Amino acid sequence: MANIKYLWTTILLLLVGCTEEARNQFARSVQQNIIGEQLRVSYIDYGKVVKTWVIKDGKVTSGKEEGSGRPLGYYYFYSEDGYVQLPIEKTIIEEIR
Repeated sequence: MANIKYLWTTILLLLVGCTEEARNQFARSVQQNIIGEQLRVSYIDYGKVVKTWVIKDGKVTSGKEEGSGRPLGYYYFYSEDGYVQLPIEKTIIEEIR
């Protein structure tokens, strides 16, 4: 029983200690779609936010290669401006509560 508590405490500490970028990198490697009630999508270049979109009741998708299943390198979504395509490496996605 003590081992289980120790394991959960360790997992919780690791998750809390992760930066937003580390969580985004993990999410990129695990899932193809990011769905949320409100998502903030930010395009980052040279360490600064260039543009931010707020997507209400939306979905952000990245395509996958057929053979390997790896992401294609871009996120796709629709905003008030229309269709947007951003490189995965320069995109941060946050859920707004």
